[in-house]
Amino acid sequence: MPAEHALHAPGLKRMKRHNGRVDLYWVADEKLVAKGFTPKTVRLFGEWPSQEIASRCAILQAEMLEWAAGREPGRNAFALGTIGWICRAFETDDDSPIHERRRDTRVFYGKYIRHLVEAAGDEHMADIIGRDVRRWHRTWTDELGERGAYACIQTLRRVVNYGCELRDRDAIELATVLTKTTFRQPRARKLRPSHEMIVALRAAAHEAGRPSIALAVTLQFELGLRQKDVIGEWDRPDAEARARIAGAITDGAWVWDWGLVWNHIDGTILRKPTSKSNGNEVAEHDLSHYPELLAELPPRGVGPLVIDERSGLPWRRSHFSRTFREIARASGWPDGIWNMDSRAGAVSEAFEAGASPADVMRTATHTQMSTTMLYNRGSVVQSGRVAELRTARRKAKPAG
Repeated sequence: MPAEHALHAPGLKRMKRHNGRVDLYWVADEKLVAKGFTPKTVRLFGEWPSQEIASRCAILQAEMLEWAAGREPGRNAFALGTIGWICRAFETDDDSPIHERRRDTRVFYGKYIRHLVEAAGDEHMADIIGRDVRRWHRTWTDELGERGAYACIQTLRRVVNYGCELRDRDAIELATVLTKTTFRQPRARKLRPSHEMIVALRAAAHEAGRPSIALAVTLQFELGLRQKDVIGEWDRPDAEARARIAGAITDGAWVWDWGLVWNHIDGTILRKPTSKSNGNEVAEHDLSHYPELLAELPPRGVGPLVIDERSGLPWRRSHFSRTFREIARASGWPDGIWNMDSRAGAVSEAFEAGASPADVMRTATHTQMSTTMLYNRGSVVQSGRVAELRTARRKAKPAG
């Protein structure tokens, strides 16, 4: 388990009860609560220290700060032309492209923008050269790992590109430097669940009284759907946008969207607009070909297919992730295989079964074959089939 001093959990409070039990809470800033922010506190489940608790606190803190940024008048306290200035402009300008992104993406950007500001907020873009960026990358690699460091670099490129939109000379020059300063991309993930692992997880989910987890993972593995397109996401629109929303599933200020609902299924045909494409691509499947999935489907109803049994509402992403991991461990999954790998399992199994690349690409709703191949993690089975074909050809070839 990670050492407590190595984890950062903003807003974490521990309350010791009379019986000696220690309860964990995330507590919002009192000043923002006074201005209307909710929730004031959130109960956290698990043991501290843990990466799960730290991540949950970071997400809640980011949500609070995002609310504050929309509530408070826009202020940019950084000096003009600095990294901190362009980061703040990217996050708060009314015309910034960040507002076109979904909430999860905005939170993702915000997480790595904080690392940019910590490392180089006061650095003027005019003074930055590739050597500086490489030095920051080494520091981020030590602190955040290979993937986190690469995410910082990509976020730096995004915010500097926004400076180019503003025709800031220093941003334009730095953008050119960044195009010439290349970094090795993190290695693609190689792990994915097998069909046998999915079967084991389904059994463990039912035993734990969580059939919704069994259904969600089966939908991802059988149909190659993304987690967000199955369980959806909760967003917190501003007051003006919230006033225009009618007929949606809500929980206080939160609104649920993008998840799978019964209206996406007509008879046995499922048609689901995908979140990754903002609804431009549609996943289409005939469910009659998937008996294991049909066995997991509850009786037809209305609204979302996948519901948290305890709350009666669609799952919150972080709660779903924690519950999934508990069940996955109980079923024998190693921690190195994630729920998101279920989609790669679908693609890999399809290739192993001999499906044509074009059909697999369409099933996964990809627009480029290169993307589909990133999800293909069945190299040994597929290379073995190639070897068998080559051997058979040699045997059939006339001698001489």
